[in-house]
Amino acid sequence: MPTAVIYTAPQCPHSKKLKEYLDEQDISYEEKCILTNPETLQELFNLTKQKAVPVTAIGDDFFIGFDRRTERRIKRKMRD
Repeated sequence: MPTAVIYTAPQCPHSKKLKEYLDEQDISYEEKCILTNPETLQELFNLTKQKAVPVTAIGDDFFIGFDRRTERRIKRKMRD
């Protein structure tokens, strides 16, 4: 199973929900906080052309935000 890379911010409720979901699904992830490291924000922008979080990267796929639709897309991607 691939490891996800997630771009988050500490006070973002969607980032918190994303981490809870990944933990519940036993999906391993590397967290990158855009507020504690300026290079991380630039990295996120270079990859996705946006600065909003959360963003989940799995392989070459990026999932922007976190809602029910994103949950389903992440789950499908992790099964591939």
